[in-house]
Amino acid sequence: MSEMLRLLSALWRLIVGAVTDALVWLRKPGSKLKVVCAVLSFGCLVSGLTAWEREQKIRDLSAQVIKVRADWTADAARLQADVYTRDQRLAEVATALRAEAEKLKALKAESAAALKSLAGKIEASEKEASTWRGRYEQRPDTCKAALELLDSACPALKGY
Repeated sequence: MSEMLRLLSALWRLIVGAVTDALVWLRKPGSKLKVVCAVLSFGCLVSGLTAWEREQKIRDLSAQVIKVRADWTADAARLQADVYTRDQRLAEVATALRAEAEKLKALKAESAAALKSLAGKIEASEKEASTWRGRYEQRPDTCKAALELLDSACPALKGY
């Protein structure tokens, strides 16, 4: 442990000594090399900070791109599910409408048959009524007289 402390102490003295020597050297006036080194070190510092800032922006933008892609994928999946659900509903509605159309065709055919039957019955009853009316109009005089007697005997039943 003591050897470790000596090693760390020696390293510390080396670093502090190097920094102190550099500061002493930089304090001496008149060296063009110092100016060039200072300008270059300042340029390196500025370009390093600029590169670090751009890297941070790139990381932020990359994270945003990843988030947008994930959101887009989730939205696309949700929309696809919505389309699938809508298509299923439309298919169910189409099936129900086809079934209703078949029912309507059957009811229409049944209604047409009933109307045809009813028309036949109406025609037959009109024919029968005209036949009866013709026979009623041609009734004998004795029948007419009997009906007139019935009308006078029962005035409440008059008009048949």
